Amino acid sequence: MKKLLFGVSCASLFVVLPVFAGPPLGKSSPTSVAMERIWKVMNQQSFEAKIVMTVTPGKTSEAASPSHNPGPMDMLMTMSEGKSRVEMDFSRMMGGVAAGKGGMPPGLDKMVTISRPDKKVIYQVVPGLSAYCEMPIPDVSAGKSAPSKIDRTVEGNEKVQSYNCEKVRNTITTADGKTVTVLTWEAKELKGFPVKMETETPEGRMTMLFQDIKTTKPPRSVFEPPEGYTKYGSMQELMMSGMMKMMPKTE
Repeated sequence: MKKLLFGVSCASLFVVLPVFAGPPLGKSSPTSVAMERIWKVMNQQSFEAKIVMTVTPGKTSEAASPSHNPGPMDMLMTMSEGKSRVEMDFSRMMGGVAAGKGGMPPGLDKMVTISRPDKKVIYQVVPGLSAYCEMPIPDVSAGKSAPSKIDRTVEGNEKVQSYNCEKVRNTITTADGKTVTVLTWEAKELKGFPVKMETETPEGRMTMLFQDIKTTKPPRSVFEPPEGYTKYGSMQELMMSGMMKMMPKTE
């Protein structure tokens, strides 16, 4: 059950993480400001890439406990013309535990998040259940805080994988004095695409590495829910329906 809840939490996380699910949501904060700039750079070109996200726990973090640290999270991301798609396989995140054998229940081990800012919706797709739900992207034009200050300092050149990158320290300070630092390794061959990002979070240091980057334009169909899938009113309704279907039938 704990692993199921972890999986559901991860799915919810990618609905709101701006760098994965589309344009930044919510009020301005140091992290959202940093992600907004990074998202704009990434959106300058179409791409598909594998992302490996690792959290190195701090000494006082709960994540330092093995039970709270599931290991690197592995996902596939596609972006084009403001649209994004993130495919997540929770069985791989949980150390390769097979579905139904201590990992996620069968049918719930894979999820896809599709962000469509042009339609102001996010599709949460569960391929194993042939189902999806549609959620609105909130209108956050009102209620934003004062503009934040961003200081970019190029600290040198480093090679990440096969790319020649500028290592940049992005220090973001909001009007109320909150700050956050995001390190980016920006590939010169990819118009400044951040092939690696690193920042400190309450849980520890979070590192995101982009691998197998392809810059070909994807077909439009990847940003639509598959035909024939059942549409549910909410993610909770979809998950409950899926779990009910998987429960053993009694005579």
